[in-house]
Amino acid sequence: MTQRSIVSRFVLTAATVAVFAAASTASAGGRVVAVGDIHGNYDGFVTILQQAGLVDEDTHWIGGETTFVQTGDVFDRGVDIRKILDLLMRLQDEAAAAGGEVVALIGNHEGMNLMGYYRDVNPDVFATFVDDQSGKRRKAAFKEFKQYLKASAKAAGVEAPAVTSEMKDRWMAAVPPGWLEHNQALGPDGRYGAWLRTCPVGVVIDGTLFIHGGVGPDLAGLSVDEINAKVASEIETYDRLREVMIRDRLVPSTAELASLINAYQKQDPPDPALIELADAGQWFIRSPGGPLWFRGAAKWEEETQTEEMLELLAGAGAERMVGGHTVQREGHIQARFGGRVFLIDTGMLSSVYTGGQPSALVIEDGVFTAIYTDGSSEVLVDTTLANAA
Repeated sequence: MTQRSIVSRFVLTAATVAVFAAASTASAGGRVVAVGDIHGNYDGFVTILQQAGLVDEDTHWIGGETTFVQTGDVFDRGVDIRKILDLLMRLQDEAAAAGGEVVALIGNHEGMNLMGYYRDVNPDVFATFVDDQSGKRRKAAFKEFKQYLKASAKAAGVEAPAVTSEMKDRWMAAVPPGWLEHNQALGPDGRYGAWLRTCPVGVVIDGTLFIHGGVGPDLAGLSVDEINAKVASEIETYDRLREVMIRDRLVPSTAELASLINAYQKQDPPDPALIELADAGQWFIRSPGGPLWFRGAAKWEEETQTEEMLELLAGAGAERMVGGHTVQREGHIQARFGGRVFLIDTGMLSSVYTGGQPSALVIEDGVFTAIYTDGSSEVLVDTTLANAA
């Protein structure tokens, strides 16, 4: 089946339409600033926003009509995830009131968290979600887990396993205090989950595609709106089937996408109502060739693959691309493929990425400039010179 035929099967729900609206090809008509992977580094993020003239010392918007794009990977590794999300959500409103715009994109780590895959979550993050009811919620959730075990065993015609203290200890270790609240906050009705589901994967502004990973061969010929629609559809499918499978005791209430897929694959015969899980391994939100994970922008050979890269960008409706996802050497923004691709993940969380630092790409009057928190800057591409030539 071709990518085009896959896209044609999408159902345009309200959430998908919201993503379309957020990701329409647009003209900023002025200054654009982009910041890459944050990974929980709130202080570094605020510092580079201040360096770019977007927020004041109290983190309020002073960027006027500037368009600010954050290219994903707010999540994981660092601790201050909530503070960054709260800041982005507030700045969206403040920028809009001033005639500017804040666009937050979904990166692969947002995708992982939305699908319940917490492999890279810093354990200290869960503690930031703890409240005075967390203990009661964990007890209730474990009781529900025991009910799931009984129902699952009954459906399989076997005896339910004994719930030992060791089993309880393992469950409690896997679901530490704050885990349930974190999971709920990222759900479709949660404070952060509801907002993230309105965020696009990519946006084209003045001919430049902003996207976390990039557009590879798997996306050939797809417009940015079609890419956004497919990822939005995948998230909606996950949310819907997860709710159904938890309700029917096919998976526990703590289940994530892998658990759903595993439960579906064990069915004999498979439930037609869950058929959408059959190709979940190829979903854009988790595929290595998808827009959140593709690393060709950083890894492809410029000498032999520039033409292919530019063709892929053109297919998405863009002349240039700005992306993150792959940490750049020496913590500096890189321009590749003849100044058509800019890689802006500079390892902001330096406690994890040695030598990394916060950075921003500033695009103004056709000039692409990298800026850093030490006050240094570097003009990477000046398109006015190319036009003059």
